[in-house]
Formats: sequence, C-alpha cells, structure tokens
Amino acid sequence: CDFFFFQAEDGIRDAQESRGLGDVYKRQKYIKTFKTITSDKLEVIGVSVKEGQDLTGTELGPEALRQAGLMKVLEDLGWNVVDHGNIVSQELALTGDEIPASEIEKYYTTLKHADLLGKTCQSLHNKVKEFSSRNSFSLVLGGDHGIATGTISGLIETYPDLKIIWVDAHGDCNIPESSPSGNYHGMPVAHLLGWFKKQVKGFEWLTTKLKPENIVFIGLRDIDEDEKDLLNNNKIKYFSIHEIDKYGIGEIMENTIKYLGLDKEGQHAVHLSYDIDAVDHSHVPGTGTRARGGLSYREAHYICRRAVETGYLVGMELVEVNPFLDSEIQRELLHGDDKNIAGTETVCLGVEVIKSALGHTLV
Repeated sequence: CDFFFFQAEDGIRDAQESRGLGDVYKRQKYIKTFKTITSDKLEVIGVSVKEGQDLTGTELGPEALRQAGLMKVLEDLGWNVVDHGNIVSQELALTGDEIPASEIEKYYTTLKHADLLGKTCQSLHNKVKEFSSRNSFSLVLGGDHGIATGTISGLIETYPDLKIIWVDAHGDCNIPESSPSGNYHGMPVAHLLGWFKKQVKGFEWLTTKLKPENIVFIGLRDIDEDEKDLLNNNKIKYFSIHEIDKYGIGEIMENTIKYLGLDKEGQHAVHLSYDIDAVDHSHVPGTGTRARGGLSYREAHYICRRAVETGYLVGMELVEVNPFLDSEIQRELLHGDDKNIAGTETVCLGVEVIKSALGHTLV
C-alpha cells in the first residue's frame, strides 16, 4: 500500500488519492452510525512529541500507527481520509523570552518543557479547531497524553458542551503542586478543568475550560495519593478497574452514557481520549507507564464500540504508544484479524481500537 508521510507544514494530501475507493465507500455501512458528524471526512494529525514525560519513543507513535496499516483500515471503513502529517515539537520555534522578574510569581516554574509543550498544544488546538469547524471527525495520533490539552480545547471551540470519555490507567489530573514528577502528561485534565492556580509559560493562549461534569474516567488503577483527593473532592466521575471487575464493562459504559446525558436525544458531541496504557501490559508492552491489571483485549474494544454506538463521537486521540519499548516480535496473524494491520503487539492493538471507534462492527 502507498501511504503518504509528510510534515504538517508541507500541506495536505488526500489519503484516498489514486486509490479508487469509490466502490469501497458505497459498500460500507459503518460510518452511517455517526449523527453529529454528518460528513464522511476524517482528518488525521499526528503529534510527534515526547516532552510531556521522561522517555524517548512516544514521538514515533504516529508513524508507527500509519506504517501498521491505519490509513488503509480507515479508508476501508468508508471514510474520506485526509492526513495532515505530523506536528513535530522539536521543530516549533520558541520565543526564548524569559518570564520577567516582576511576573515570576504568577507562573509555575516546575513543569518540565512547559514552553515547548505549550506551543505544541497550541498548534494542535488550531488544527483540531479547523477540522471540527468543517464537521470532520478529528483523529489525533500521539505522542504523550499531554497533547490532550490541545485536542480537547480545540474541540470545545466548536462543541462548547463537549463530553469526554477518558480511558487511562492514570488520572492525569495532578496539579503542579501535587505532581511527583513535574511531567505534564500527568496534568492535562487538571489544566483543562481550570485547577491550575498560576500561569504556565507557553500556555497563555489556553482560555477554554472543560466542565467537570463533562468527563468520565474509565480504567483507573494507578493514581497518586494527592490525585485521589483531587478526583474525589471535585466529584469527578470515574470507574476504576475495581468497578469494572464488580459490574462488568457493559454496565460501566451504560452508566457512562447515562451520566453524560448521551441516552437522551440532543446535539451532543463526545471525544474519546484513549491512553493505550489503560490496557493490560500483557497486551501492550510498548508504553511507558505500565501498570498491572488493566483492561482486557475485549474490554479495550468494547469501550470504543459502545462509544461510537451513541452516534455522538466527534473525535479521538490515541496516545502513549512507544515503539522503543515494544516487543520486536511481529504480532501473529490469527483467523479473523484484519490483514491490513501488521506490526508489533502494541501498535496493532492501537490501530484496532481506532478501527473500533471509527465504526467497525463484528457482525
């Protein structure tokens, strides 16, 4: 297959070009599931960034997903795919301006790589705002989970009452005062909710806020002690692995849909923020903050399939795929597997859950 790889500044190329997929689109039914997105256009942007955490490798996630067959998979679902290449954090120009001494008390100074991450998220914010304003589905390929600030703030510009299903082993809602590491990938939810008490250099552009009642966490199992207090004291809705074990993923998803009001007809919009480390490490060795006892293979897919069944999904990001940490062994092809997907275990599962979220059904 021919895939088109290029950087964001090189322009846009239609990934369907020269494929002759008109007949494919006619025979596919999957994208008819979508209500809020009324076009067949899916716009993809990769974010080649690692600075939200300490490990090298997440910046390679977008290309690994593409090379594993992602674009062909999306096209075969019936989407008109436009791939905008990658935002590359290391290529963004920073001002180099120091915070004036008279202003220093107004800023956090403990966040690692804050200026660079702020510029990266701002670039992503602008891209996603453009995509959503065209009624396209926005698919973001990470990169570490810190990019969610750019994705979600961009979508909120178009969908002010945006609902979030956040699938993750971690809460990502530390504030700088509580963060054990100073890594931004553990803080984007807190930042979006407006919990930061000071400014962050590079993020001065961030003015949109996520409503606390508009987010549900699924799959939590590795939460810092202060982070537990932040979640509980602010009455943030979550379902940890304990609740999934107790009630089953089916009931968890029905409760999520009801809590977010998606069981009632309306002008809803939902974004799926999916950290691959939510899945048990036996299925996804190639991620940086692995924790035992995660989602099963079937639970990982069911979340996506049930979310898309609502008809209100408008965006998804898949983050924290780290090819440097993945097994070098190519995944075995089993009967029923999509033959267009090939690569390591973690990367293949990443493509698969995107496929489920973009409308694929088992029958």
